[in-house]
Amino acid sequence: MSGDGFAAKRRADAAEQSKSAHQDASLLEQLKAQAGSMVGMAGMFVVTILLAMKIQPFYNHDEIRAFGAEGSTKAGFILIELVFIFLFTALIIYLARRNLQKFIKWGVLGILWIAMIYTLYPLAAMVLVPEAPPLTSNDMDVSESYIVAVEEGGANFFYVDYPMSGNATLEYAGNAGEIEYWSHNITPEDGFVSGPVELTRSADGIVMCEGTQWVLLDADSGDVIDIHTKDCDVGLRQEVTVPEQPTQDWKWESCDGQDDIAQDWSITDIVLEPIPVINDGDIGPRDCGDGWLFPEAFDGKSVIFVQEFGSEHFLIVSPQWAGMVKFPTQGQQEQAQPGEQVETTWDITLSDGESFATATLGAMPGINVSGQDTLLLGTSQGRVMGWDVHENGTVEDRMTMELSDSVRGVLLADCCSGGSNDLWVIEGDHLRIFMGGGMSELTRSLEVGGDDPRISMALHNIENPDSTNDDAILMIEQYGEWTSMQYTAHPSDTSQFLIYTLPGLIALVMSIGLLIALIIRPEWYVINTVGVLVGAGTITMLGVSFVPWIIIIFMVLAAIYDAWAVYKSKHMLELADTMVNLELPVMLVAPQKPTRGRVKIDRRETSTSEMPMPPRKGLDETMLMGLGDVIFPGLLCISAMSFLPDVEGPLGWSAPIWVAIGTMIGSLVGYCILMTYVARGKPQAGLPLLNGGAILGYFISGMIFIGSSAFVFDISLF
Repeated sequence: MSGDGFAAKRRADAAEQSKSAHQDASLLEQLKAQAGSMVGMAGMFVVTILLAMKIQPFYNHDEIRAFGAEGSTKAGFILIELVFIFLFTALIIYLARRNLQKFIKWGVLGILWIAMIYTLYPLAAMVLVPEAPPLTSNDMDVSESYIVAVEEGGANFFYVDYPMSGNATLEYAGNAGEIEYWSHNITPEDGFVSGPVELTRSADGIVMCEGTQWVLLDADSGDVIDIHTKDCDVGLRQEVTVPEQPTQDWKWESCDGQDDIAQDWSITDIVLEPIPVINDGDIGPRDCGDGWLFPEAFDGKSVIFVQEFGSEHFLIVSPQWAGMVKFPTQGQQEQAQPGEQVETTWDITLSDGESFATATLGAMPGINVSGQDTLLLGTSQGRVMGWDVHENGTVEDRMTMELSDSVRGVLLADCCSGGSNDLWVIEGDHLRIFMGGGMSELTRSLEVGGDDPRISMALHNIENPDSTNDDAILMIEQYGEWTSMQYTAHPSDTSQFLIYTLPGLIALVMSIGLLIALIIRPEWYVINTVGVLVGAGTITMLGVSFVPWIIIIFMVLAAIYDAWAVYKSKHMLELADTMVNLELPVMLVAPQKPTRGRVKIDRRETSTSEMPMPPRKGLDETMLMGLGDVIFPGLLCISAMSFLPDVEGPLGWSAPIWVAIGTMIGSLVGYCILMTYVARGKPQAGLPLLNGGAILGYFISGMIFIGSSAFVFDISLF
């Protein structure tokens, strides 16, 4: 932002003021003479930062941050920002020296227009869209019942009660648990369930492995259709599929030569093994071989998600490895060679320290619920990763969302019968909801709590007689205990026009109107209005993008550069002079006595001369402050609100808000010191004092309201 270090008192007819009169005036008299301008400037300084704090919740989301969640701790990105400031400054001065001011003016106006929209859009949305009622959780008085699989769409799910009791029951339920379609008593071979129950849906029914048996259940009744006394962690059934144009010698056989019989498979640890039909149960050599091996990163005992795709592939996810696996043979089965690996059409292995915690499959938000299926996986390091999956086994990259905390639950399900899924994410302790093709987040904060790294969710729509849209019951299970909450249909959830279009149109019209007013009649109040809006938008977009330590580094480097640019090279004064003559609102204007008409400043007043000039009784004084002098302290305020631990503070405000206020107060202290220099009429570098005061205010208020956690951020260069 040009004019970063220019905070200087302007006098309307400075040429008539004499050096001797200024030397005779005391500092106190000068401060009193300019008190109106100084107070007005301080007021605009505070209003700009408070406005940024007001719109901060609108932009405080990982997907909106300039460099994503991971980029918020990378100092290299903020250094790049500083380089762009240098280049921008050099370009402006280069164009000004070659009398190409029209390019400067229209280029800067375009940048200001975009920054204004960043402020006007959330303000319009706040006025037009009523606040959605928050979600509240209700204890369902259910314990020792673990959800083992949630079907696509989230309405129906399977759970097991008392799994380690030796008398466990598999239940197939819907309507947030209110309807039980059927139940099946789990009767393991040795009297108790030796591990978690895993389910896979096939064309013939539900395949269940509970450690000691492979069981096929009828999907409609839960009756047993087939059973293998085979130890397994995951069970699969490969259906017989005749090609559309089979060759003359095409023939289907199971692994032990049976015609027209589906092939059953088991996964135990890292081995995919066909289950023979003829020799089923034999302890001797098997006709079907010893099986195929998964990669070492795969863990069959901790499978998170498994689903068959067509008759040739199945998708499986474990904590460190996920893949689309091709069944080893189609047609006559062949025995695996020693150490032979499974064949995949797609796979991913996570690095040490990160693991998949949760999975969901369905159509993405903005796509009809019967549209393209996407697999979403949430990780322990705050990533939501998505791939489009197809019946033929192909997998394509879809999206990656970088969040700040571990992802403990994900669900693609349609709230309110809107025809399109919504994305429900449990990040850390909070539930987050994303809707529409733009994945717009709706703020309905719900603190989930608990420490289960993998939380299951199911969703059931219920009729709302007072709305054209349904409500919903969202159910959450962790460690066998269930809670639920009612999600009420709300205009902000259903009216796309109200959410996206109308606030955008208003922001567009208002920003264009202000630009026209600025061009036609750039009076002081027009310049200040635009300046405050531009400053608030810039503060917010950069402040939510970097943690406080990165912002502090940015502020220190900018202050050093500002001092050099004002006192040594003096090109900052040349830059400010250019902006003043072009009447661009990259600064705030505080006249001592507001007057009608344009703010006209004699070009001689922006010279690099450090000659003090005396006040003149009755003179209308004008003070200017570059927007950068407001933006940099504001960045630290917004960064504190965005990244500090969300703990309670005094008077019902959170501790991060108090730290932001303390940071602003610190910058105001720096401002007061700065004014003692400005009152003497000297062009003054503002950032050393303003940034220094803000940083000191952050340190003091951070220690008071949060403690040492306010200073702990794991930052790196890139």
